[in-house]
Amino acid sequence: MRSAPLPLFAFLLALVLAGCAAMRWDKPGADGTALAHDLTNCRALAHERAARAGNIGLPPAASDPRFGSPSGPTQVEQRLQEQQAVEACMREKGYTLVPAEK
Repeated sequence: MRSAPLPLFAFLLALVLAGCAAMRWDKPGADGTALAHDLTNCRALAHERAARAGNIGLPPAASDPRFGSPSGPTQVEQRLQEQQAVEACMREKGYTLVPAEK
């Protein structure tokens, strides 16, 4: 087995670290109260859509592979879809993700 070249490793490490940077939602003219309200609404809407599309709330046997294939996305896929829906909702409301101040 060959090891990855050092430049590739350094690039991947930089990519991972950049992905860990804290981000926050920003909208010109919006205060903290409006942001919290919009984010709460977007999260609720995304969770509701994910619940309809997947198997949230079903007993474990309903998603246990011993009892057949799951009928919807995995939990990881579901959470990713939820997060993407929240981001789309916030962008539709005029927000953008910006680096958080340290």
